[in-house]
Amino acid sequence: MKKIILVLLFALILSVSAFAHPGGWGIGIVGQYNLAWDGFEGARGVALSLKTPGIPIFWGINADFRQDGFGVSLTGDRYLYFVRGRTTGLYMGIGAYAGVVSVSRDPIEWTSARVGGRIPIGLYIFPISFFEFFVSVVPSLGVGIYFGDHPDRFHFPEGGLGMDIGIRFWLR
Repeated sequence: MKKIILVLLFALILSVSAFAHPGGWGIGIVGQYNLAWDGFEGARGVALSLKTPGIPIFWGINADFRQDGFGVSLTGDRYLYFVRGRTTGLYMGIGAYAGVVSVSRDPIEWTSARVGGRIPIGLYIFPISFFEFFVSVVPSLGVGIYFGDHPDRFHFPEGGLGMDIGIRFWLR
């Protein structure tokens, strides 16, 4: 009985999310601010947001600007739940990230490779049918492998609390 309920719940979540955004291509730009779990060091960033037709993943190509460094990453999110009105809605999803960060603080230099999971939670607004405005909070948790002068070679927890604000244009 529990398995049947879980299968029905999963089918409901997938069917609701399948109709939540317009079809076609989505492309946009995102402003970001992230607070790391360890020490709450902040990093600003920008991202290119992409959504291709037929694939239920919202992609992000991100650039992070840190106090003494720079990072690039790729994110992929699958929105699992929507509360949708005529022009607004709430979403929650599950996703993953992978990236590289390089920091140079004289005399210390290190580079890290990071991977992990993320849970975007946000609000979207369609003021007109092809233009989307969205804001989200994105907690993430992962691991990092460090090279160079960093005291850790393997680091957990990696990630933090991200905040995104962006626009996306939909081409049908």
